[in-house]
Amino acid sequence: MGLFGRFGNNSGASKENQKRQREQAEQTLRALESGQIPQYVRDRIEAREAQAIPWTSDLGVSDFLLLKQYKLQPLGMVMGSSIYHIGYTARSFSGSWQSGFIPSIEQALLSGRELALQRMKQEAQLMGAHAVVGVQLKNHIPDVNSHETEFTAFGTAVVLEGKEPPSEPILCTVSASDFVKLIHSGSVPISVGLGVAAFYQYTTRQDNWQSRSWSNQEMLTYTDSVYETRHAAMSKLRQQISQLGGTGILAHETNLGVYEVEVERGENDERTDHILEFIATGTIVSSVHYEKYPHIETVLSLNKQKPRPQYGRRGTGV
Repeated sequence: MGLFGRFGNNSGASKENQKRQREQAEQTLRALESGQIPQYVRDRIEAREAQAIPWTSDLGVSDFLLLKQYKLQPLGMVMGSSIYHIGYTARSFSGSWQSGFIPSIEQALLSGRELALQRMKQEAQLMGAHAVVGVQLKNHIPDVNSHETEFTAFGTAVVLEGKEPPSEPILCTVSASDFVKLIHSGSVPISVGLGVAAFYQYTTRQDNWQSRSWSNQEMLTYTDSVYETRHAAMSKLRQQISQLGGTGILAHETNLGVYEVEVERGENDERTDHILEFIATGTIVSSVHYEKYPHIETVLSLNKQKPRPQYGRRGTGV
């Protein structure tokens, strides 16, 4: 049935509730189509600003205390989501007779994540946030042949007390405490960076023979496919860093997904091809200047020891 099934008859709900739900769904669709976030999300943000509901976050105690020390206030958790239809699946490429990159899948994997990030940024912008820290990007695929993939982005919106918010908040995968340390070290977080690559690996007769052999040996074709996919994703990430004026990337994470594709290439010739997806994410930073790194203590040491006196050799009087 895929990611979503058909809506069944909800006999327990009144006609009035069903009408209200339909109207809300229609409002949400119109908002998403126009590039906006749903109205009920705006209502939640307004209730938070009026202190009618408590704020939420994924901060740890140390993160919260350090933010408070430097006059950064958490506003609440923000989220962006996108259910993206991918027209091509692993089965769509089962007739391929050569290895190569798959631009259609790369575009879908990138666009789905960008939509989730953009909607999360819109929530933070409505809150008047300066930044979103601890951003996490996740995706869920029901199975390898599914055409729908869910992309989500989560983070905690923060604001610097007494300062006007920027036109767009900064998105960071770094934690709240690391965000503070970055600013004080002279490095400026710019944005979340994404590098995506998708590669179809065609299995030759030699590969097929090796995979069924009793000998220990490297699958050179498979190794080469992983290298090519990783190189392509990292090259796109470095290109994005340069385009945004960054000098490097932090909180860098990579993920390699490999999906099997069962194919038949003639009579009694069954093989297993593979689709490789490599995703690289992190926080793009610009090192404006270099300073002595500040000493920021997040714990109180109870084991401070005085330096031991230095003694000379016995009998020398030194």
